[in-house]
Amino acid sequence: MKFSRLMGIASVAACLCSFAAGQNKSLTYSADVAPVVKKYCLPCHSAENDNSSELVLDSYETMRIGGKHDDPIVPGKSKESNLYKKLHPDPEFGRQMPRGKGPKPTEEEIKLIYDWIEQGAKKE
Repeated sequence: MKFSRLMGIASVAACLCSFAAGQNKSLTYSADVAPVVKKYCLPCHSAENDNSSELVLDSYETMRIGGKHDDPIVPGKSKESNLYKKLHPDPEFGRQMPRGKGPKPTEEEIKLIYDWIEQGAKKE
């Protein structure tokens, strides 16, 4: 019984360490965020599409240019970044993104964007 309990505790500890290590991963736009942006944002926010915010998210560079509402990212400050805020219901202005009946980002994808911005919103 003691061995079984010890193995259970060791297993939980290993999972927690693995989770913590994943939290410290350095995130980049190219490797981590671009696939999320491509999946959820580009159907409306590409250079090919006319959108009322004038925000083009085709690349890191066009994202950083911003649109009508300035740069959508405040590096190190996710809660001040429109890219993050607009993924939630009832943002400060406008509507939640992405609009429509299509798929919405998962909590894990939203957290990834939050963490990326908190880490400085680096391209590479």
